[in-house]
Amino acid sequence: MSSSRAAATKTAIEDAALDLALARGYDQVTVDMICEQVGVTQRTFFNHFPTKDDALLGRDLPQIDERAARQFIIARGPVLIDAVSLITMPVEGRTHHRMSERWKVIAATPTLLSKQMERLEALDGELNEIIMLRLRNQEPERSEEELTDEAAMTNHMLNGVFRWIGSRAELVGHSPEAFEEIAGNAQGILREVLLNSAPTE
Repeated sequence: MSSSRAAATKTAIEDAALDLALARGYDQVTVDMICEQVGVTQRTFFNHFPTKDDALLGRDLPQIDERAARQFIIARGPVLIDAVSLITMPVEGRTHHRMSERWKVIAATPTLLSKQMERLEALDGELNEIIMLRLRNQEPERSEEELTDEAAMTNHMLNGVFRWIGSRAELVGHSPEAFEEIAGNAQGILREVLLNSAPTE
């Protein structure tokens, strides 16, 4: 199967799973039903998704931009502002426009919510490690305890920035292009926030 055809099949499976869950509820949806709606075999389904839950969670989870991470680690400057560039949306996913519907199903299903939180916690851990590497490289004279505290604080603040980005993405879409533009705007706003928060003489 060609890569474009495989991607189209994955998207069709995700769409069908989401449509069925919205219409019938999570517990009433089976892999057989998803396959029937898409017109594929169970073998094809399991070639793309290990479980029904994976199809419902989808591939549109924010991820670390590896190239941006490498540049971030060796850069100098305001860590929090630079860290905004670490996250991107996957190009492979093509159901970005359905993010709100997906979250509606996830929020109503404890099993899915737990798995989604696990995925987000893993991403959070990666971010913390990358921020620590940057701080160690940028300020090697500081103690590990100081850097650990600063990395944790930066990560918590970064989560707030990403929630802001997510709220804007709900209005214009979660595509990689839209996400990148909103993230760029967020960096500019964050600079102003930090500037206006600095103590005055």
